[in-house]
Amino acid sequence: MRKRKWGFVPSLLVILCLSACSNKSAAVDQNTVSDYGPAMTAETNVPVSPDSQYEKGEEEKAVTSLAGENGSGQVLPAGRKLIRNISMNVETDGFETLLHNLQTRITQLGGYVEQSDMSGSRLDSLGKPVPRYANMTIRIPVNQIDSFISTVETNGNITDKSEFTQDVTLQYSDLESRKKSLEVEQEKLWEFLQKAESIDTVITLQQRLSEIRYQLESMESQLKLYDNQVDYGTVSLSIREVTTFTPTAPESAGTRIRNGFADNLKIFKSGLLNLTIIAITTSPFWIPIAAAASAIFYYRRRKKKRRLAISPPTEDNEPSGTPGA
Repeated sequence: MRKRKWGFVPSLLVILCLSACSNKSAAVDQNTVSDYGPAMTAETNVPVSPDSQYEKGEEEKAVTSLAGENGSGQVLPAGRKLIRNISMNVETDGFETLLHNLQTRITQLGGYVEQSDMSGSRLDSLGKPVPRYANMTIRIPVNQIDSFISTVETNGNITDKSEFTQDVTLQYSDLESRKKSLEVEQEKLWEFLQKAESIDTVITLQQRLSEIRYQLESMESQLKLYDNQVDYGTVSLSIREVTTFTPTAPESAGTRIRNGFADNLKIFKSGLLNLTIIAITTSPFWIPIAAAASAIFYYRRRKKKRRLAISPPTEDNEPSGTPGA
């Protein structure tokens, strides 16, 4: 019995060593999984074999363009994990037409609308249509994203555009390597579990296996998130309905005069229309008041004429006396 007990000591030592190494890697894994920020740029000094160094060097030298059409002409290294985000402010004088064209194009390119918020049609207190707006977050396959941007620029007036590309290659590679290490440890622990003879050893192994399973699930979830963000670019659109586009280029003097005259003419027509509407809508108030004021004025004027007609002539109006008196 004593010999049997000491014979299992090496196995326990191996388990403890694996657990210690895994706990150290788990702490790094937690930081890696929770890292959603910018890509890491620091170099990691990890010893590798000469063959793997050669393969890595060859991979970094390999350069290719992104799959599909890339409107910007940007050439990127093969195997890079890039997350592309684009934001645009768009003006349109055909709100419903623009939304319809965008939805059609999204479907054609194999994308989808992740989030949408838009206003409906309504009128202000003067009966004028209130300009509508829409905020959309759209996911487009990365090899089709430039084609979609061209569609937006063709159907609307772009007042602002910004783009941000995030490189997550290092995070992705680090997650994959640590995931493989945990899988190897998991296989070893299963082998030890099948040979374990004491309850304490079984409990210790099962606890560690549970920890590894949780870490693997978390890493797989993060890798899937990276894959989705890399495969589908994000386009954020802020669409605003307008009657006159914001100038995107310097205007000539003639254009400024023509636009200024047209704007003032619109203001005059709008003011005249508003006054007419106000006059008609308030007629139940001012018509009776105007009628009463007119009647009072007419009555007082007529009464004054009568008083002047029946009043006797004054001395100033009498004829002078006979001459020679």
